[in-house]
Amino acid sequence: MRWTCLALALAGCAAPRALCPPGAALARHVYSGGGDAEWCRRADGLRQGPESRAYENGVESVTGSYDEGAQSGVWRYRFNDGRNWRAERWDDGALVETIVDPAVARMSAAELAAAGPTTSGVIKLAAHDPLPALDASGAAMARQVVLRWPGGQLRAAGGVDGEGLRTGVWRFWSEDGRPAREIEFAGGIRDRAARAWHPASCRSSSFRAAMGDLWRATADA
Repeated sequence: MRWTCLALALAGCAAPRALCPPGAALARHVYSGGGDAEWCRRADGLRQGPESRAYENGVESVTGSYDEGAQSGVWRYRFNDGRNWRAERWDDGALVETIVDPAVARMSAAELAAAGPTTSGVIKLAAHDPLPALDASGAAMARQVVLRWPGGQLRAAGGVDGEGLRTGVWRFWSEDGRPAREIEFAGGIRDRAARAWHPASCRSSSFRAAMGDLWRATADA
C-alpha cells in the first residue's frame, strides 16, 4: 500500500491502522507528545475513507470516516485503556446521533483527565506541531474542488481546507443538471444553514436567485 508518513524522522513510520479505499493514499502525522493520527486522502485533496487517532501508548482514541471531505458514518471515542465511552453517527457532515456511556457522568474531573485526551483531541499537542496553512488574515487557506457525475455533468463544487476537509459553501447538482443543495461547511462539518431546491415552491418569497435557479432557505438540522 502506498502511504505517506508526515511524521518527525525520529518517530519513524509504524504499520498503518487505517485501510484506505481505492484511489486514496494514507497520510500519518506523529505529534510531539507521542500521539498520532492517520487518514486517507484522494488525489484531489479530499479526505476519503477511515481516520484513526491514537494515544501515545498506542491505544486508538478516535476512529471514524470521511466521505468526500465530510464527516460520515459512525465515530467512536475511547479512553486510553481502550474502553469505548462515546459514539456518534454522522451523515454528510451533520451529527445525527450521540451515545455516551452513562458511567462517564459518574467520573470525577481527575478521572476523566487521567483517562482521556487533551481538548485538542490529540494527546499533548504542542505549539510547534504543524497546523493547516493560513492566509494573511489568519484563516485557513482553501482551494476549490469540482466533482462530476460519470457522464461529466457537474455534481458538486466547493472549498477544501489544508486538512482535506470541506469548507465554505458547497453546491450540489442532480444528474439532470438541476441544482439540488447548497450547504456551508467548516472543517468537514455542516455549519449554519443549508439550502435545498424545491421545484414545486418556486414562487415562495423565501427563495433567492442563484445560478439561474431558485433555492429555498431551510434550517439545517
